[in-house]
Amino acid sequence: MFENLREWRKKIADEASVPAYVVFTDATLTAIAQDKPTDESALAAIPGIGRTKIERYGQAVIGLVAAAS
Repeated sequence: MFENLREWRKKIADEASVPAYVVFTDATLTAIAQDKPTDESALAAIPGIGRTKIERYGQAVIGLVAAAS
């Protein structure tokens, strides 16, 4: 799960021409991989994820988690 999230993050960061940590830090990706959030409220409970990141990336992350489950 963590590696899938890292690959996704790299793709998103490259498309936006920003460093990967701007999308999510490794610590945040680790928390996502451990907690496996299934909705936006669960995603919001993870440190480092606020409303803006949920709006930008929330559905994609939830989809990645669901696909890995």
